[in-house]
Amino acid sequence: MKGPLLLLLLWLAPLPATAQDVDADAFWGAQIARIDIELARLANAAQPGPQMYFVGFAGFGEERVFAEEIALAAQLVGARYRTADRSIRLVNDRRDLTAFPLATVPSLRHTLVGLGKILDQDDVLFLALSSHGYKKAALSINNTGMADTVLGAGTLAGMLRDSGIRWKVIVISACYAGGFIDALADNRTIVITAAAKNRTSFGCSDDRHLTYFGEAFYRDSLPDAANLRAAFEAARREIRKREKQERVTPSQPQAYFGPLMESKLYEIEAAQFFGK
Repeated sequence: MKGPLLLLLLWLAPLPATAQDVDADAFWGAQIARIDIELARLANAAQPGPQMYFVGFAGFGEERVFAEEIALAAQLVGARYRTADRSIRLVNDRRDLTAFPLATVPSLRHTLVGLGKILDQDDVLFLALSSHGYKKAALSINNTGMADTVLGAGTLAGMLRDSGIRWKVIVISACYAGGFIDALADNRTIVITAAAKNRTSFGCSDDRHLTYFGEAFYRDSLPDAANLRAAFEAARREIRKREKQERVTPSQPQAYFGPLMESKLYEIEAAQFFGK
């Protein structure tokens, strides 16, 4: 069996248990084909004027909390910035291996480069990542039947440069996520992280629907905040209070607000909410 039908069957099938179960090139080719379908959908949803596009990345598939956090992020960012029709999720989740393209380094690179060909010069990328994190500024990538890998800060920065996307909001929910800021920050980028580069965050377990950061930022702060900076500050206060009550070492969420990106967000929100 060859051609598109084989790719479709490979995409719908669970991940192979061993390398002998299915041709690896064909399997990952099917993953890229699935992303291309999503990118074509986004291209058809483009509208005049500055628009925001959402990419969600749930890296660690052995615990449900990351997939559920990215699902909520897609919902609430969609409601605030009208990205529902301009949204792609890359998700590792052992409970469901077929609902979304898998979250891998190649799939994220392909998505970002593809988006770079769709976005206009004034459009904005909202990139939400959620996973376990490591001290050397890296996110864990893990799923049933897939070898463990990592996404490093330098690799992510290189992907974004290669994509040509100018305007970016990047939110990283992970331990030690503050280590990503130096590699990603510039005047046209906002970077928000769940923890400082030398601190862990909390709530990353399989018995939770959201991390502490996901609850404080996406669920409790983003919907009603005046702007993204206000949402971050409200979330940081809430997290500080919770961690003090629980007597744990503070995670110290960090952020860098590129001044040009803040102005761009104001422009987008004014156009959406006030018709300006």
